[in-house]
Amino acid sequence: MSKIFLETRVPSIAKTYEFSADSVMSVGSVKRAMIEQIAAVENRVIFTDPDKVLMCSIDMNGLLQDNEILGSIGVKSGGQIMLI
Repeated sequence: MSKIFLETRVPSIAKTYEFSADSVMSVGSVKRAMIEQIAAVENRVIFTDPDKVLMCSIDMNGLLQDNEILGSIGVKSGGQIMLI
C-alpha cells in the first residue's frame, strides 16, 4: 500500500483541490471521501446526488469505474482527476 497524491478539479465550482489516497482504495471509496471533504471545506453541498458523480482521469483520458482499484488501473501520484 502506498500513498497517491491527486489534484482534483471540480469544474462546476471552478476549483481545484489536493487529496491523498491509498493505492489499494477503490475509485468509489475515494470519490465518496473527496465529495465529503469538498463539502466540508466549502461548507455547502456541491454534489446533490453523489451517486451520479463521475470521476475522470485527465491523465488517462477516461472515466474511472467505482469498483476499480486505483493502483491496479494505473492512477499514480501527481495524477489529475476531475469530478463531474
